[in-house]
Formats: sequence, structure tokens, C-alpha cells
Amino acid sequence: MATRAPLREREHSRAEHPHGLLEHVEEWAEETGLDPAGEPGEGVPWHAAFLIFLALLLLIALEITLAFGIAKAVTGHAY
Repeated sequence: MATRAPLREREHSRAEHPHGLLEHVEEWAEETGLDPAGEPGEGVPWHAAFLIFLALLLLIALEITLAFGIAKAVTGHAY
């Protein structure tokens, strides 16, 4: 009669990228000052997130304006 080997307990540790990309990004964030002041280097500062959000809104508005402008130039009608 065959016996089963007991299941091994696997260590659940954070998987690391073989090239250390995460470490390079963390070092870059520390060097450029993108870490929040007084924080242990986690997260994105609120002003950086706000600027990215604002830039995306401006890009969307520009795209919509450009699309309607091209449509008006091509058809001669305002939509």
C-alpha cells in the first residue's frame, strides 16, 4: 500500500521580478521626490494624481473638440 507524502507548507513571500524592476522604480521615486512627505515610500502624492487626472480631462476635451472640428470641416455642418 502506497503512502502519501505530507503536503509541504509553502512560504508565501513576495515574488520578486528577476530583473529587479520594482526596486529600480522605487529608487527612482525616492530620487525624484515622488514619495509622499513623511510616509515610508508608499502610494502616490495626491497632487501628482490630481495633475494626471486633470491632464487626462484636458486630453479628452481636446480630442472631442478636434473630432467635431474635423467633422464640421468635412461635412460643412456643425454637429
